[in-house]
Amino acid sequence: MLKQLIAPVTALITALSLAGCSAMNDKPADYATSDIISPSLPFKAQSNEPAWQLTITASHLELVQGYEQKSQQFTLVEQRQAGRVVITAGDKKELTAALTPNICHDSMTGMPYPWQAEVTVAGKTLQGCGGNPLELLLGEWQIEDINGEGIIDSSHLTITFDDKGQVYGSATCNRYGSSYELTSEGLTFGQSLATKMACPEALMNQEQKFLETFNEISQFDINENGALILKSHNGKTLRGYLLGQ
Repeated sequence: MLKQLIAPVTALITALSLAGCSAMNDKPADYATSDIISPSLPFKAQSNEPAWQLTITASHLELVQGYEQKSQQFTLVEQRQAGRVVITAGDKKELTAALTPNICHDSMTGMPYPWQAEVTVAGKTLQGCGGNPLELLLGEWQIEDINGEGIIDSSHLTITFDDKGQVYGSATCNRYGSSYELTSEGLTFGQSLATKMACPEALMNQEQKFLETFNEISQFDINENGALILKSHNGKTLRGYLLGQ
């Protein structure tokens, strides 16, 4: 599981306690505390067909359904955790939200999200995605492939995303940096700037190919092996793995 999906549970449990809610822990005795998961609040989940959006705060849940934006609010009652987060809400416990930390793709845009969401209300089950896609990008990635052609053995290619909209790393020979913008439609980079150190020709050629591809990126994904896939509209790709995994 990607390490950025494993967040401390303390903040959410504290918030629930302050709100006067009871928290329950369903984990077996050998379930390590470090494996407990919890989403950052406020948490949003949504889907398109049918259209709905769920917002979870420390004290209540708001469910908006349909294109007419029908809104319902439910008081948060309890939370249970055992490999996923299950939240019950409403005076009569009429809403349940089950959140699982798995990659979930938006049905319209293909954008990956860090959580799968299942909401049950009034006998109806709604499936969708939740969380912030940025959580999937943050950190330093070791690039191991450019356009399906691999890279030169022992060469150093990295991309680091920070939470301030900046991206930087090693382009093989030189350091580079840029800005990035992540929207509901995709991922784009600003104009990249790089140092001017000279290296052997093969490394310089690889660096040029990397930077050309980098500047054309328009989407990202996380595959079943946890690899970051950066994609352009014309089929170019960069693939890498999160360092420290």
